[in-house]
Amino acid sequence: MRRGAKIETLIEAIIGGEAQRSVQIAEQLLKEGLTVETLIQEGLTSALYSLNTKCTNEDFNLLEIMLAGRAMMAVMDNVVCRYLPPSRTGETRPEKTIVLGTIEGDIHELGKHVVKILLRSAGYKVIDIGKDVPPEEFVSEAIKHQAGYIGVSSLLTPTLPSIKKIKEILKRQGREDIRVVAGGAAVQQASAEDLNVDFVSGNAFDLLRYLDGIRDELT
Repeated sequence: MRRGAKIETLIEAIIGGEAQRSVQIAEQLLKEGLTVETLIQEGLTSALYSLNTKCTNEDFNLLEIMLAGRAMMAVMDNVVCRYLPPSRTGETRPEKTIVLGTIEGDIHELGKHVVKILLRSAGYKVIDIGKDVPPEEFVSEAIKHQAGYIGVSSLLTPTLPSIKKIKEILKRQGREDIRVVAGGAAVQQASAEDLNVDFVSGNAFDLLRYLDGIRDELT
């Protein structure tokens, strides 16, 4: 079977909620030489977008979504994490600390979990503040944890006005030094200027490259 076909099979297995089969296919793909980055971008991210579409359908099946989410996390926990460098986060430094959450009005967390695992393996300290988080809490948690970044996720377009408020609150607090990055299906068609953020990430690796670039500028 061609590698591209195997990736499609992985996507189908995840969407179908077949956790054990998803793990087996992902493991085989990596053993055959597929990179972890490609597995995440072409496999897991594609599956995420398919799940996002299902979540926005009025007749979506909650059980199907839950099983698919379990399958995706099984791949992350049992396969991807073993191929990523172990987390090497040490002391808290603003340029290596990010507060991560899903904006208020949205309870989806799968994509955020993928980002969290990847960033931690790259040495970032990730403060996961959960889902359905108001803009004010993003700011207060970032200040509390001396974070240099706020990462906000959303799959639902009605939440975009709340994302726009985060930098406004930072400005009122005199903390415009804290950068705001946004990701998720809802923000992909918007620019950073539209959302009043510093960066819009297409995927987890886009975000990592952005953060590493900023860190290099600061050191």
